[in-house]
Amino acid sequence: MSVKTTSVMKRRLNGFAAAAVAAVLVLISIGLFRISVTESAVYQELANDQQFSSTRVRANRGSIYDKNGQVLAQSATVYTIFVDPKTFQERDTEHIDYICQVLSEALDVEASDVREKCFKDNAYQEIKKQVEKTTAVEILEKMYEEGITSVGATPQSKRFYPQNEMAASVIGHLHYDGYGIYGLESYYDDYLTGVDGRIITAKDAHGNEIPYKYKQSYDAQDGDSLYTNLDMTIQYYTEKALAKQVQENEAVNRGCAIVMNCNTGEILAMATSPGYDLNSPAEIYDQSTAERLAGIIDDEELYTEEKSAAWAKQWKNKAISELYYPGSVFKVITGSSALEEKIISTDDTFYCTGSIVVADRTINCWSSKAHGVQDFVTAMTNSCNPAFVQIGQALGAKLFCQYFEAYGFTEKTGIDLPSEADSIYVPYSRMSLIDLSVCAFGQTNKVTPIQMITAYAATINGGYLVTPYIVDKIVDTDGNVVKDYEPTIKRQVISEETSAIMRETLESVVNTNNGSNAYIKGYSIGGKSGTSQKLDENPEGNTYVSSYVGFFPAEDPEIIMLAMVDDPRGGDYYGSKVAAPVVSEVFEQILPYLGYFAEYTEEELERLEIAIPDVTGADLTRAQSTIASLGFKCDVVGEGGTVVKQVPSSGNSIPRGGTIILYTEEDYDEDYVIAPDLSGMTLREATETIQSCGLNLKPLGGAVYKDGATASVQNYVGVSVPKGTVIEAYFYVNDETG
Repeated sequence: MSVKTTSVMKRRLNGFAAAAVAAVLVLISIGLFRISVTESAVYQELANDQQFSSTRVRANRGSIYDKNGQVLAQSATVYTIFVDPKTFQERDTEHIDYICQVLSEALDVEASDVREKCFKDNAYQEIKKQVEKTTAVEILEKMYEEGITSVGATPQSKRFYPQNEMAASVIGHLHYDGYGIYGLESYYDDYLTGVDGRIITAKDAHGNEIPYKYKQSYDAQDGDSLYTNLDMTIQYYTEKALAKQVQENEAVNRGCAIVMNCNTGEILAMATSPGYDLNSPAEIYDQSTAERLAGIIDDEELYTEEKSAAWAKQWKNKAISELYYPGSVFKVITGSSALEEKIISTDDTFYCTGSIVVADRTINCWSSKAHGVQDFVTAMTNSCNPAFVQIGQALGAKLFCQYFEAYGFTEKTGIDLPSEADSIYVPYSRMSLIDLSVCAFGQTNKVTPIQMITAYAATINGGYLVTPYIVDKIVDTDGNVVKDYEPTIKRQVISEETSAIMRETLESVVNTNNGSNAYIKGYSIGGKSGTSQKLDENPEGNTYVSSYVGFFPAEDPEIIMLAMVDDPRGGDYYGSKVAAPVVSEVFEQILPYLGYFAEYTEEELERLEIAIPDVTGADLTRAQSTIASLGFKCDVVGEGGTVVKQVPSSGNSIPRGGTIILYTEEDYDEDYVIAPDLSGMTLREATETIQSCGLNLKPLGGAVYKDGATASVQNYVGVSVPKGTVIEAYFYVNDETG
């Protein structure tokens, strides 16, 4: 029986069909809306990827200069040499031996490695990065001559540091990916990096480039350059003097030094010793650490852990990223605070028996001898702990903490370098009488060297706490100043009157008893030493930090310098013995360079070294007369009438009374003697010993004429030298203040 389709069934079927079509149309509409509106950017990008080719044009990184325009960091173009295996296998297989030979010889790589990469299953194999332009050009020319198209070179940027290790911890270096990770390179990375450019080219359906009118380019914007306040001449002398003391005193935990304009906060030099070469930052420069790592290289996990720790220490800027107990240098802060509050005066006296009892604890002075009755200046000169315990207690915990904060010790200085550390200190809410007493002479609270020099500067510059800064200005590639940095005064901590008292006091500290290890003939220097015990690391108290802060001119300061040697193990550890010579040596070199010339007293003129004249080629009688007129003696060797050689040569300087040997015959042999070891001798003993050997002594160091000064370091010891040679010896005071 057949079933006839009724009109009702037709309508129902048409309704279902219409609904299905409507549903499909709705889904299509939703999809089109999603593609064309809500996700249009995604599909546009996919389309562009197929239709456009984008090539990045790297921006050149900005340079870094010192204040005189000397280059500290600069980028240059280098090349990555590569081989295209697909092209090689299609066209250049018969040249395999030639390719391997040229690349292995030019790039110092294994020929077998080059051969292996030529037969890889891809279109790019890197042979070597950071190849100099001359080498890259030489390789490409050789390939071109042979018709080889599978070897190429791509340009990239490489960072060069012409000064090598100088100011390494300040300048910093780059990550392998090209961004700054330490120092100025990191802090100013956004300015230095610049903006990469792009070249966008349209492609047809077959991937071929469409004619030039469809090409669009966006020029790279090179990075801005930094002009710093660093002076490489000052930096050189700072690093040289610091390295000498760190090495000679066998410092376990390195040392650091800062030279700053105390009125503006401009950092002229900042050093950490030992440092590292910015051009090879991954190399471990501490010999003992490198040897230890070499011994554990087979233990991959331990080796990786210890090498990472060694890198972190090597790259760290000790002047801003590490804490220390400032020791007696901090007495400048305690003393100025008490004077400002008029709790004490310079006429007040303080009594020292060699120790002082506070609550249930006996606090010893650094000296085993009692200082007895002393006024403020004498107490500062003696660096007497009991006296400053009394001053701290008179000031009281509340005012002590207020000035501790006012001097900037509870906050970072704001210097424009990364990784500045926070201090660790006892707050007023937890400060006991013992805490106050010990904090008053520089123990318990831990600060950074940059905090200490900044606070110290405020005590002598009229009372103004300034923000230290490295960069003077930022300049774009057209020479326009993008940003100019000016001195920033945070606040006035003490009055000019109190600051003047501190300047006079600290000059007296240097000059008392015929000078100290920081004393320099002809210059008015102020300063204070510090010797702290690292009780948190060694409760036995025989681990020390030696430091010194000096400034010039004492009456109107401009230059201030801090030097710190961490954990010296060479026998001496007092700051005035270990750190003060760093400041003295640097000041002797940089003050004339900065235009400050010595003004000698009559006493200093009598002790002044005299420049040796050049009398070679002169008539013997005239030469003898010239030498005698300057206060020198002379010995004549030979029978001739003309001077053919002299020892010492001109350019040296020695005290009056020294001997110059004049040779009058060309073929006369020089007399040689063994240079004696003067260690531990007084100036008189050293002079007599040197003269008995027919040599000349040039005594160095601020404490040369101070009672108790003895020779410590000299240029020649136990070696054969010509008679008349100048032996330079540094004299330091053995019985030093803390």
